[in-house]
Amino acid sequence: MKKILLGVLQKLHARRDARLAAQGLASPWGGANGAGLPPTRAPVDPAALLARGEELETARDYDGALQCYREVLALAPSALAQVCAGNALYALARYDEAEGHYRAAIDLDPAYAAARLNLGNALVALGRATDAEVSYRAAARLKPGWVDALVGIGCALEDQERQAEAATVYREALQLDPAHAGTATNLSSLLTDLGQAIEARRVLEGALQHAPGHRGLLHALAYRHQLLGEHTEAIAIYRGLLERDPHDDDVWGALLFGLNFLPGLGATTLLAEHRRWGEDIAGRIPAGAPRRDLDPARRLRVGYVSPDFRRHPVAQFMLPLLREHDAAQVETFCYANHEHDDDMTQQVRALSDHWRAVRTLDDTALAQLIEKDCIDLLVDLAGHSAGRRLGMFARKPAPVQLTWLGYLSTTGLPAMDYRICDARTDPPGAEALQTETPLRLPDAQWCYETPFVVTPAPMPFLQRGYWTFGSFNQLPKLNEPLLSSWAALLAAVPGSRLRIAGAPDASVLERIQAMLSRAGIEPGRISAAGRLPLQQYLASYAEVDVALDSYPYTGGTTTCDALLMGVPVASVAGDRPFERSGVSLLTTLGLQDWIADSLEALPALVQKRLADPARLARLREELPARMRASALMDAPRFARNLEALYREAWRRHCERQGQPRPQ
Repeated sequence: MKKILLGVLQKLHARRDARLAAQGLASPWGGANGAGLPPTRAPVDPAALLARGEELETARDYDGALQCYREVLALAPSALAQVCAGNALYALARYDEAEGHYRAAIDLDPAYAAARLNLGNALVALGRATDAEVSYRAAARLKPGWVDALVGIGCALEDQERQAEAATVYREALQLDPAHAGTATNLSSLLTDLGQAIEARRVLEGALQHAPGHRGLLHALAYRHQLLGEHTEAIAIYRGLLERDPHDDDVWGALLFGLNFLPGLGATTLLAEHRRWGEDIAGRIPAGAPRRDLDPARRLRVGYVSPDFRRHPVAQFMLPLLREHDAAQVETFCYANHEHDDDMTQQVRALSDHWRAVRTLDDTALAQLIEKDCIDLLVDLAGHSAGRRLGMFARKPAPVQLTWLGYLSTTGLPAMDYRICDARTDPPGAEALQTETPLRLPDAQWCYETPFVVTPAPMPFLQRGYWTFGSFNQLPKLNEPLLSSWAALLAAVPGSRLRIAGAPDASVLERIQAMLSRAGIEPGRISAAGRLPLQQYLASYAEVDVALDSYPYTGGTTTCDALLMGVPVASVAGDRPFERSGVSLLTTLGLQDWIADSLEALPALVQKRLADPARLARLREELPARMRASALMDAPRFARNLEALYREAWRRHCERQGQPRPQ
């Protein structure tokens, strides 16, 4: 979850001043027109103009607000007007211009603490954390004990990778205001990043004692429960929040995403929950009916919408596709909904025909942009995962809408036409488990590559004399039934070990050890490693003989990584797509004999594979080359197959609109 910069996100100290300045004035419009409506006559009073600008900001008309503030500056330049103009520019993501206005305000009034705070926010957005820290500290000196300024200092320190200092500042702010939700959320996020997930949860629980029922704190607490694999607790919080506001789409998204982690949840139950949300949002947001040139054979304008065009598995899978798209068939538009760019962002941007940074746009504005870009097929890459934009898809800005890659389940959204999948994740009959029409790729639905070359190592068993199993999936994917299956495997293979990657801290390892010890597994046979840089993470596969897939939320990227490193993966086949990623990937490589029918059958299956160590050692040697030669790493083949699906979806649309297929 992103850091909260409180100076801007709480609608700014300067705007409170603007309201005070306008008190006692008659409406400049001669009546209550409402925010966003044109005035009956142009206001000339600077205070009234400031008030009008705030109305427009509230209506998210930042361009209109900026015009008002610039008129004020032309009439009577003031520090307040400069800050208001800076705020509007900040909201428009024009941070360099916002910086200029904040500095102008400080020149006019060096003691204006809010101007220095908001300058810090702009500098953080511009990636100048050191300068931002200076500005925030100046604000704190001007207004001692100002929690917002302390939070800004903490954010700037985090961006400079001075996490320990940032945590100290956040704790100081919490001492001043124990109920301050933004401070608690930032500290909790920082502790999570530092691998102190349980302490992160405790911070939020402490803040809720001072601010019981606070929506933001409860939402953040539910997220921390999810990270710790405490899904029952997380879902109970989300359901409680929905009782207070049944139309809270952010909570709905988090709930639906979280349900995929629950063992034992049937596919029909999951569909019903998604459908319930989809029907609700469709009832609140009318879908559009965009019109395009109905030539079924013309070049298609395809838009990809994602919060993960950064160092993330979604971007990793998108890079080879974007590189291999046939420019004669497809013109690509990438709508990036993330906050901070990185090296992978630059690669995705370079490979896309058109790049749009859209994080600051609301759903209506983003839908308008997509309509303006005349997108034919719009592809959602997030579903209900973090950074979702399904509210925009509900508006139907493109005639054909598809979901793929970032969320292997139905969205439940009536305006979503298709789900891109394959015949193994979605075998015949899966149509009944989703609101979209499945479009099945002939091979697996992933196109994999990795930026690093790490030489696979020999099978550790040959040197150690005991088997080592490895879990490389995120902690939220581990649950008690899965761990019970692994305990049975460890019990059946004397002397074997289990290595868990990505455990956030020692207390989490202790919880897992305690759970397995109840099944008779000695704690010393279970070890864990924290989060590693990508190259070190890939190298860590050399420590294990066999990787164990998670369930019911099976792995995707981690399974590909293991296979490329020569490590076979034991997976379980379930009913819903999230339970069948391993089935798809392993079948593509001809490894069906590593797929169990159930968690109960998994230990016997793995035992059978271990019975011939020499054969397993040969498989380890063969897997990297088999992986590279497979459809999973054949980017041109994948791009042609996906483009064929796009073309078929477009032809269907043209036929529905009365345009016949070309002969």
